[in-house]
Amino acid sequence: MLPIIGIHVGLFKYLWIELPKKRTLKEFILFLKVTFISYIKGIWKIIADVPKIFDKNYIEEQKKFKRYNQVKSDLNRALKMLQYIDDKMEKSGMNRQRRRQFWADFLKNGNVRKDIFENLLKEVK
Repeated sequence: MLPIIGIHVGLFKYLWIELPKKRTLKEFILFLKVTFISYIKGIWKIIADVPKIFDKNYIEEQKKFKRYNQVKSDLNRALKMLQYIDDKMEKSGMNRQRRRQFWADFLKNGNVRKDIFENLLKEVK
């Protein structure tokens, strides 16, 4: 959805929900003032971003930034999964030496990794 359409849809939904809640004229005027200021700031931001849409360098930088954020989130998810495996082994009573041996095997042997991740997928389902 275009940002200009999105801001108007959001504004009308917000007004539809919040306007009936205002009881006094003072509340109503203050509400409209704050809403109008926020609306103008949003419109101004959209207008300021319009020239960037047509800039090739900006588009490339945005793509790189999105790719970077995707890789970062994937790595965070992978790290959480590995921490979960280690915590699960610790809770099951494995000592530190056996866990270190497991991680050494995990790094060296692809079949071990595949089996572990298959077991995790079964556990999730």
